[in-house]
Amino acid sequence: MTGAELVATALTTGAAAGLTGPARGTVHDLHDALRQAVRRRLTAPGNTGGPYGLRVLDAHATDPDVWGTRLLRVLIACGAGEDEDVLRAARALLRAERGPAARAADAP
Repeated sequence: MTGAELVATALTTGAAAGLTGPARGTVHDLHDALRQAVRRRLTAPGNTGGPYGLRVLDAHATDPDVWGTRLLRVLIACGAGEDEDVLRAARALLRAERGPAARAADAP
């Protein structure tokens, strides 16, 4: 899986997470943090896809099935898959979404 695919998967998973209780709040917060990191990447100086990319990111939040392919293209074009801040946020979201049992299995 490429970095851009990881970010797209995390954005889709976070938007669709049907968790309840404390885990729901954590996943929601991490999803917001990832979206903000992607927004920063899209609006960084020299990034030509900013306004279109922001529209795709917002549309993806409402209908990931329709906008998933376009989101992946935007993430690739803006270099989100190589941005360590974006990747860190995506990994954190995916770990939180998997739940405490999966996180314990990942521990060294």
